[in-house]
Amino acid sequence: MICVGAAVMGVSASTGVAAASAAPVKEAGSSLVYPLVAIWSLHYSGATIQAAAGGSSVGIADAAQPSVDIGASDAPETPAQYGQNHGQVVEIPWALSATTAAYNIPGVNANGLKLSGKVLAEIYTGRIKSWNNSTIIRANPHYKKALQRAGKITPVFRSDGSGDSYAFQRFLTFGSAHAWSKGYSVSFPGPSNGVGENGNAGVAGEVKKVRGSIGYISGYYALTQHVKVAAVENAAGKYVLPNPSAILAASKSASHISGQGPGFTGLPITYPSRKFSTAYPISTYTYALINKNGHNLGAVKSFLSWVINSNGGQRYGFNTDFIQLPGGVRAADQGLINSL
Repeated sequence: MICVGAAVMGVSASTGVAAASAAPVKEAGSSLVYPLVAIWSLHYSGATIQAAAGGSSVGIADAAQPSVDIGASDAPETPAQYGQNHGQVVEIPWALSATTAAYNIPGVNANGLKLSGKVLAEIYTGRIKSWNNSTIIRANPHYKKALQRAGKITPVFRSDGSGDSYAFQRFLTFGSAHAWSKGYSVSFPGPSNGVGENGNAGVAGEVKKVRGSIGYISGYYALTQHVKVAAVENAAGKYVLPNPSAILAASKSASHISGQGPGFTGLPITYPSRKFSTAYPISTYTYALINKNGHNLGAVKSFLSWVINSNGGQRYGFNTDFIQLPGGVRAADQGLINSL
């Protein structure tokens, strides 16, 4: 199961005398990666790192302007966004984690619930409205009584533009046996019986508060907010928890970063094939978006080179559900950094 690690939130840290002489590196966007960037800011000595959340849509927009040095997004730019910024933004996978399916069902133990992509899709389209659903109970016979008592389901989703929404919908698109037909993007078409919340922290707070609720939340927030997370069925038919080993297994399904440009897909690792039988199926990379017209590229390149180094930023985050980047990805990243 996933293990609780140290929480680092709301950090805009100065990292010592060396940092004081360099221009600050400003980062904003993905709330999934924000806690890890905050941890990095405490350990990096080359510059002050100013980290802010706000959602992947914010990261994409801020990188395009550019109003920050690093825009963070768990979703690649769309072709339209790439065109709008005239191809000036380079997208670099710099962290690896997962989106969880978190629930609040009294009587169902932590990590005890099993959910398939089809069930999740039908919950989030409003087709399944109660935990006392025969399909859910068949997959969870040990919790039959608790599920019968749990009553209605309240689906919680991201109201802001979110990479977790992108990863979750991408999983539903490929892993729900056609039960999800809405596609995938950073916007989520919430069901009429659902509740929209801002940021991972907002979704986690709503799930903790509302009995019978379920929400998709990045691994860090599930850990630090102490919410229960489901085992999700992968392509091999196995129910898998978002453990580090399961995220690592998913990462092995894609080792080549697609070429920069309007068709950039990054490293999609949601719902890998049955060959990856131990993979957690809602694993995701997250990306640093760098505008080549930025005015602080020297400091950005130094910071990113440290981030992807096995003796630098990759030493941090394991206990908060972030996994070290594979060696091939780190090598490709360095090439992208050098190209800035």
